[in-house]
Amino acid sequence: MSNLFKRTLLASAGVVQAFGLSAWAADHSSDAPVTSIYRIGYPVEVSIIGKELGNAATAQNTLAVKHYAMGRLAWELAYVMPDHRTAYAGDDGTNRGMFRFVADRAGDLSSGTLYAAKLTQKTAAGDKNGGKFDISWISFGHASNQEIDSYIQRGIQFSDMFDAADPSDKKSCAPDFVPSEADGKKECLKLKTANRLGMSALQIRNAASRLESLRFAAYVGATTEFRKFEGVTYDPVRKQMYIAISEISKAMASGPSLAGIDDDINVAGNKCGGVYKLNVNDEFATTSMQPLVLGKPKTYEGNLASNTCDLDGIASPDNVVMGLNNDTLIIGEDTDAHQNDVLWAYDLKSNKLTRIFSTPYGSETTSPWVYKNISDKVDYMITVVQHPYGESDEDKATSDADKRAYIGYTKLPKIKAKDKVVFDMLPVAQTDAEKRVAKISPRVRVNGQAHALSYTTLYRSGDKVGETIFGQHIDVSGRPMTGYSKADLPMGISTSPDHTTLLKKDGAIFSITQFEEGAGMMFISKLITNASGDLIPVGLKPIDLSGVYGGYTFCAGMPTAWGTHLGGEEYPVDANAFEKSGGKDKYFAPYLEYFSTAK
Repeated sequence: MSNLFKRTLLASAGVVQAFGLSAWAADHSSDAPVTSIYRIGYPVEVSIIGKELGNAATAQNTLAVKHYAMGRLAWELAYVMPDHRTAYAGDDGTNRGMFRFVADRAGDLSSGTLYAAKLTQKTAAGDKNGGKFDISWISFGHASNQEIDSYIQRGIQFSDMFDAADPSDKKSCAPDFVPSEADGKKECLKLKTANRLGMSALQIRNAASRLESLRFAAYVGATTEFRKFEGVTYDPVRKQMYIAISEISKAMASGPSLAGIDDDINVAGNKCGGVYKLNVNDEFATTSMQPLVLGKPKTYEGNLASNTCDLDGIASPDNVVMGLNNDTLIIGEDTDAHQNDVLWAYDLKSNKLTRIFSTPYGSETTSPWVYKNISDKVDYMITVVQHPYGESDEDKATSDADKRAYIGYTKLPKIKAKDKVVFDMLPVAQTDAEKRVAKISPRVRVNGQAHALSYTTLYRSGDKVGETIFGQHIDVSGRPMTGYSKADLPMGISTSPDHTTLLKKDGAIFSITQFEEGAGMMFISKLITNASGDLIPVGLKPIDLSGVYGGYTFCAGMPTAWGTHLGGEEYPVDANAFEKSGGKDKYFAPYLEYFSTAK
């Protein structure tokens, strides 16, 4: 692996990304570098280009593109607004930002202008109600995938864009440096105007804006204080965007340590997090922000003692999604403050929360999405149960079989936008048996008419269809990575699917599932339906990601209005620390295993 590490410090040549989603060229010479630290941390879009998966090791009907123009961030989710041009980033982590990308053309994310938000708090510091804020936007300028790709190919490194220094007294920077606490790191930055690659000052600025997007945001004075900024969704009736903040803490609840940094967000800490609502103007830019619903810390005893947030309220909201009807917001949890993570239906008229889905011990609810365009008989709500027994209660798993993730769905009646929808409240899981199962609310009432509900499993980790094992890692050549170092289960199998998208292509139904792994992967399944609307898998293949230098820690995703799957790569490696270490990073190393058979 040491030689491979050295090669990652070079430019990524090997595969040249052409404009948009169409053309690709490859140079597989033995001297070509394998990848680069700057090849991960972007939205990845997958198009379905045919109805058949084919007979090769990987699917022959998919095409993947990595959108460098959208910026390198901790992409929890790339959420595209109804204009099909504007996309927001759920930027997950500590001291993160709010970012907005506006594409040049609707349905084509390969070029456009990136912006970062600047918040102004309108309420007093320490506000116990989550604060109210005005939002303005700072432009990073225009870039294309092709332009940013060319800088990576040339071997650009962090030191080609920024000079960085430690604060001299841990509290301030030299006059010609800009203080930054982005990503929870205290440092002093100065953007270069020339470098060893012969780049112009404008080229360096453009490169930094896309390859070091969070640091660049701090450098130009944007807000970098968000903690655990997760999912995003849009409400077209109220013209509001909803975002999930999993934990209101750290920079959101305290001032900066370095002199010269504005304290844009300063509210009371809340470990249970909250969902915020943001007003949106006609250009789909957010203009203000305040809480919609906040979690509430609470102490329990007995068999509920492990719960530290109110069981009748949200805890660590992660995914949020509109689409069921005009008035229902689905909220998913990723929490250790509820022993069993749940999905909530939040009524935007009554402000009432209803628990509608519960997961087994140690699981996370991911991928809630309502699909109305797949069947003319029923709607589908996809829900993924990620890493059962994985984040808590590991000792309660009786075997590896318990740990297998679930990709599942609930059939819903056809629901119209103005229908009144009320789920029966699912009780809190209290017994050991109840805490071991994935369970949906028993019924939903649409305009008063009751409909029985059930949760149907489509796949579990390790399921085999033909020669393909769902969740088994593959390398750049399409071969199974049975010895993958970070595998959750034997044979290189992952229990961490994070998002599944349903898509229809020329009448054929497909699902695309992405996995939250260092060597990120995606699978495509071909599905058929029976007379009852049940989804039935009839084919499964891994998706070939070699043309985009593999995947990395795929988190949430969405179906685009133009019929593609859009996923996000989360938690990119700190390129400054990586360069200083000589190319070593414990999180980057598993990603490199994907290239283990590369020539």
